[in-house]
Amino acid sequence: MLTVSDVMTRKVFTIRSSAKLHHAMALMQKEKVRSLLVERAVKSGEYGILTTKDIVYRVTAKSIDPTQVMVCEVMRHPCLAVSPGLSLPALANRFLQAKERRAAVLERGQLLGIVSVTDIVMKSNLESVELPSDFSKQIETALRHNQLSWIESDQFKGESEVALEILEKLR
Repeated sequence: MLTVSDVMTRKVFTIRSSAKLHHAMALMQKEKVRSLLVERAVKSGEYGILTTKDIVYRVTAKSIDPTQVMVCEVMRHPCLAVSPGLSLPALANRFLQAKERRAAVLERGQLLGIVSVTDIVMKSNLESVELPSDFSKQIETALRHNQLSWIESDQFKGESEVALEILEKLR
């Protein structure tokens, strides 16, 4: 059975909670990521998370200047954290219960990576995994909000076709 460590993204971008939001936005744009983990304030503390959705809904929609806001004012804290050995069905259930789409992957307090709904869809063989029945609704919502996008370039065409097939199977 596949686990979080099989599908997680190991390259994680972090930012301090005291950073200005426009710096976080610049990092997200540069690295082409939709979320940043917010570093722990203390060694035994919990990570936070900042997503593009947080920025759009909490800052842009309210016409707030991102140069005047700190990450800690927009981030969600604590972020969902999971272990690398967690099975994909259990991960899907955690996402569903927490109404989240991403989680930090931690082992004995050490950050190993980040895992998302997209990772489950794009990096696993879903025919061998039993997912919760409501999970397809989360994927459809992600599709509607362009969190899974269909890019026509040759580089992503195969992945897009696979993702569409998976979505059809989940329906």
